[in-house]
Amino acid sequence: MKMNDKHVFALLLVLAVGLFLVVYFVPLKNTNDEISSMESNNASLRKEISELQVYHDNKAQYESDTETLKKEVVDIVSKYPSMYKEEDYLLEGIAMRDAGDTLQYTSINIADPESLALITEETVKSAEIEGYDQKIEYLYQKVDYSMELNYSSLKEVIEEAFSSNYKLNVDSITFTREKDENILKGVVSLGFYYVDGNGREYEEPVIEEYTSGTDNIFVGGYGSDLYQKIEKAIRDAFIDAISNPGAGDEDQAEGE
Repeated sequence: MKMNDKHVFALLLVLAVGLFLVVYFVPLKNTNDEISSMESNNASLRKEISELQVYHDNKAQYESDTETLKKEVVDIVSKYPSMYKEEDYLLEGIAMRDAGDTLQYTSINIADPESLALITEETVKSAEIEGYDQKIEYLYQKVDYSMELNYSSLKEVIEEAFSSNYKLNVDSITFTREKDENILKGVVSLGFYYVDGNGREYEEPVIEEYTSGTDNIFVGGYGSDLYQKIEKAIRDAFIDAISNPGAGDEDQAEGE
């Protein structure tokens, strides 16, 4: 069938309209998508700008608060020792044993340290805390003192623990008494606290009761061969005493 000019014109018109729609609306859709994306990004940017404006408006207060926090951190961590060693825990055990006349240790258990709070090295350096350039970690170490003693001695032992010069807390006191016996058996659990990274040097415990005369028997100071031998002898004697309670009394009875 032949198409007359009228039909051809109509067909061309339809094609033209279709081409117009394709040419116009497809790019328009893409443009609308880009506009929507830009508006979304702009909304996010406006939010960030708004937050930054708040920070800027309150900059002086934030800087003041930061300085206050830095001083508080330094004030807190400077009150704690940088670490504890086994001899510290043993010396506290000796102090409690001296306070409780009837106390006999059955064992002393030192647990692994636990981290209670941590300020990372990155945060410390970013805060520019004067005198501090490494992580600051607040640590806790639990020590269980298992013992046998009478009630009167237990009260003295607890009083000694609460008045200790060490940074410690009495975590728990658990004791039982056997029927028809005056001796209590149980555990005093102490928690020792210290701060790693506070810049303080470890202070060796002073063992005053082992000095006599006008000269210091620890000739050469801590680290010398003599000091280390005496220190080892003290530790061995103490460990032997708590591992073999009553052994000294038996030896004395045999001598009599």
